[in-house]
Amino acid sequence: MDYEICIIGGGPSGYVAAIEAKRRGLTVAIIDQNELGGTCLNNGCIPSKSLLKAAEFYQDLSNNVEKKGFSFQNLSFDYELIVSNSKKNIKRLKSGLENLIKKKEIAVVYGNAKFIDSNSIQVINNNKDIIINSKNFIIATGSKPYYPDGFNKDGKRIIDSDDILNESNLPNSICIIGGGYIGLEFAYLYNTFGVDVTILESQNSIISNTDTEIVSLLKKDFLKQGIKIYEDILIKNVIKNSNYVMLEVEGGSLNKNNLKFDKILISTGRIPNTSELSLDLINVEMDTNGYIKTKNFQTSVKNIYAIGDTIMGPMLAHKASDDGFEVLKSIFNENSTETSPIPSCIYCQPEIASIGYTEDYLKKENIKYKKSSFPFKANGKALAQNQVQGLCKILVNQEGKILGAHIIGKGATEMISEISLAMTNKLTIDKIAKTIHPHPTLSEIIHECSLELSNIGRHI
Repeated sequence: MDYEICIIGGGPSGYVAAIEAKRRGLTVAIIDQNELGGTCLNNGCIPSKSLLKAAEFYQDLSNNVEKKGFSFQNLSFDYELIVSNSKKNIKRLKSGLENLIKKKEIAVVYGNAKFIDSNSIQVINNNKDIIINSKNFIIATGSKPYYPDGFNKDGKRIIDSDDILNESNLPNSICIIGGGYIGLEFAYLYNTFGVDVTILESQNSIISNTDTEIVSLLKKDFLKQGIKIYEDILIKNVIKNSNYVMLEVEGGSLNKNNLKFDKILISTGRIPNTSELSLDLINVEMDTNGYIKTKNFQTSVKNIYAIGDTIMGPMLAHKASDDGFEVLKSIFNENSTETSPIPSCIYCQPEIASIGYTEDYLKKENIKYKKSSFPFKANGKALAQNQVQGLCKILVNQEGKILGAHIIGKGATEMISEISLAMTNKLTIDKIAKTIHPHPTLSEIIHECSLELSNIGRHI
């Protein structure tokens, strides 16, 4: 089987690369272990957001509904059904993706791929070997959960973000190891459905690369919801039996302590899926963490490229999709477009969305800036929807160039795209100020910030 481009991995970066290669008239094959869509569709973005939306809905119904003019008797939920519904969404989207790939006449081969040489791979499926030859290869094999020392996955007491999406029974208590975006989302999810949730973070702050003011607001809200957060924590020992997991910890406000939980969720980051590809056989250079070294997506072997979570950069599905498009420019020796700023989102409640530099970074680098902050509670749409807890902060330089934006509150993950569009197209803040925003909308929060930064503030 011979192709002009063979892509190993059918996730967001891989299938986008395949579609773009086909659009350019190439013969294309995708190799995937078992199913198209990657972690995002099957074990990440889509199922988790389905569960989080159910949690948000339940939270809205549970909190002070009498004050809003409603009353419920014996409000309850069926978590098994909620999980089942999330899987239906996966099935629907996966079917759509499979039909799209079929319609575009892109070959798909399922199995585990290993390089034989720089132009050939061996694909093993059910003890059958298939040799695939290609002029170019794109490695898009994604990533997997990272387990720190002392924790061994058993799928029962100690689980990761892949496992938890299939859990249909809620534990009484759970400890989330790691206060990154994955840990925070599951903390919110489980706490909303009545689980006793504790977050243990080894660094001095959860989501440590996020704007500190935004983090402080999130901590206050999480504590109000009943989520316990401990930072600067060192886990000395893990003791597991059939009934619970006990952690011997020290540091932070816990000092020395023993903590017992029904389950432990490992959310300490992810590592590239590159160890099983026999890349050393063909001299593809990697760093000690398994990331493939690249320049404009090209590896140390000239006809082999790498994208998505296999290379350094944010492990985000939207960044991976962009890689899938941009890598074809590299293969065709076209000038690559300037890298766009990448927004990041956390889908707990309150939501967090960020793009560009934080205030901490600008201060550290002695970069002069101006800022404007506008609270959700001063926005008509937020008040009408009872979504008053939140803040938008925009940072600009003296010429009005947008340096960063950070939003916390319901709807933040939808609002950030306006700033992303402006930054990508190098629009100064006055361009947003001059844009008429519909009323009442949450987008007016961004508009208010832009008006103040353009010295024509109305409600600040």
